[in-house]
Amino acid sequence: MSPVRTARSRRLHRLAATMFAVALGGCVTTALEPVDSSHYSDGRFHNIGTYSEPVASRDEWARHARQMLLGLFPNADRLPPRHVLSVPEAEAGVRQAAAAAFSVTWIGHATTLTRIGGQWVMTDPVLGDTIGAGPVRLARLAPPRPMPSGLPPIDVIVISHADHDHLDLGSLRRLARRNPGTTVYVPLATADLVRRAGFSDVRELDWFATDRHGDLTVQAVPAIHGVRRPPYRLNAMSWSGWILESGEDRLYFSGDTGYGSIFEEIRRRSGPVDVALVPIGAWSPRWFQEPFHVSPDQAAEIAATMGATTAIGIHWGTFPLSEEAPMEQRRRFLAAGGVVPRIGETLVLRR
Repeated sequence: MSPVRTARSRRLHRLAATMFAVALGGCVTTALEPVDSSHYSDGRFHNIGTYSEPVASRDEWARHARQMLLGLFPNADRLPPRHVLSVPEAEAGVRQAAAAAFSVTWIGHATTLTRIGGQWVMTDPVLGDTIGAGPVRLARLAPPRPMPSGLPPIDVIVISHADHDHLDLGSLRRLARRNPGTTVYVPLATADLVRRAGFSDVRELDWFATDRHGDLTVQAVPAIHGVRRPPYRLNAMSWSGWILESGEDRLYFSGDTGYGSIFEEIRRRSGPVDVALVPIGAWSPRWFQEPFHVSPDQAAEIAATMGATTAIGIHWGTFPLSEEAPMEQRRRFLAAGGVVPRIGETLVLRR
């Protein structure tokens, strides 16, 4: 490519990134139908309990989005050595999981594959090379493992919220073509978006509501977050964590969350869990990220509050979402007593 065309491409990319950042930083059109929920009012969903309120302005949101989309976080690609397993290693781990009663495989970011109650459950499937909408997309730092072609048939999908790094329509379409009968659990006001991917069995649950899928119990629980997905209005869709239970095994998937009083309430109403999948990335700078993303130390505290004997760190080392280095994300969670798998690694929790 000539220098002139390269410069023009960069200018166009910067312009598109700026336009996307402005849309992300504010609110756009499209209203959803009113929802009957205790945490819905004035046309949007809300957090509950005590938590940190967002303080960033629209301009500060736009600046953050531009930095993210243009790759201006200098430490974001500092990945640990041997961060990603090879395809054969990851596929061997899934074969081990198939023979286990209870296991977790970290595919990358918030995407995990859990074997529980004889079923395969996937969280927040994001399997493509990029995320986003339109011409400006954010590239992965590390590939998913196992590759999508190496995944077993998926029985259940749970989605925490509709931000692009957690609800990727391209990934969902790919899974729907291979697994049209998969049951997908989503937060309130999110089902219509997921049905566009081709799934017909999409079930919305409000916080603390439960459903059965064979021998598996699925419960939606609160999280502290929000949803920014233009052109939908800010927080027009809800956000959730999830508890999966089958027999003696209980797993908590927090989704994206800030820190607050809700975790004690979840423990009181839903009981303790054995394993917690908690986010350990996208936490710096704290003044900007604290309302939405816990620090690694807070993630470990959430797992302890939930009674988990195993705290597994996810939501890190996959996309350049914030300024802190992935090596620091990992180091701090390990220091707090957590477990940090490599991408593609399977943890057998009960044979």
